[in-house]
Amino acid sequence: MKKSELIKYLNQNTTGKTAGRKEIKVNDIFISSSDDEKHFRLTRFGKDVIEKHFKAYKISLSTGKRNESGNEILALDSYLHSPFYLHRGTLILYEESIAAELLLIEGDFELWIQNKKI
Repeated sequence: MKKSELIKYLNQNTTGKTAGRKEIKVNDIFISSSDDEKHFRLTRFGKDVIEKHFKAYKISLSTGKRNESGNEILALDSYLHSPFYLHRGTLILYEESIAAELLLIEGDFELWIQNKKI
């Protein structure tokens, strides 16, 4: 998936003004807009827009209710190639296979990262 393809889809399928403009820009949806094929972390606005178009999988990470660490964000950035939103121990994914992996290990983020490294 490329960010530009997703933005094109959203612009074609979203009606009305969004973010004060007639068209959605990459930096409205993603926190990092520098690379078209990496860094799919969503802004809150991006999460809200994408949830209207795609099925969201909400995973409660076993780390509990706290702020996410930089290491968690970097790990997600390197292993995920689809949009995600991380906030206070809750990870929202739009890719069923990754959501299934995390659900099978009860949201144990550390174990998921360990398994990805193997």
